[in-house]
Amino acid sequence: MKVVFQAFIGSIILHVFYFVSTMIVGSIKTSQYKPGIENAWGQAETLQNEGVFGKVISPSVYLVSLVGVALICGIIIFSYEKIFTER
Repeated sequence: MKVVFQAFIGSIILHVFYFVSTMIVGSIKTSQYKPGIENAWGQAETLQNEGVFGKVISPSVYLVSLVGVALICGIIIFSYEKIFTER
C-alpha cells in the first residue's frame, strides 16, 4: 500500500509541475509578445472572425492521465525497491 500511495503522490507532483510550467511559459510568451502593426491591417477581417483562447479537454482525460502516470511511478518505485533492497 505504501508503493501505491507514493506512486499517486509522484503522479500528483508531476502533474502540478506540468501545469505550473505550462502557465509560466504562457505568461512569458504573453509578456514578450509584440504585435506587428504593419501586418495587422491586412489580416483585420480574419482576426475579427477567428479568435480562440485556450482549449477544453474532458476531465476524464486528466483522470486517466493521473492514474497512468501513477502506474508508471509505481512500477519505477517497485523496481527501485526490488533492485536496491536485495543487496
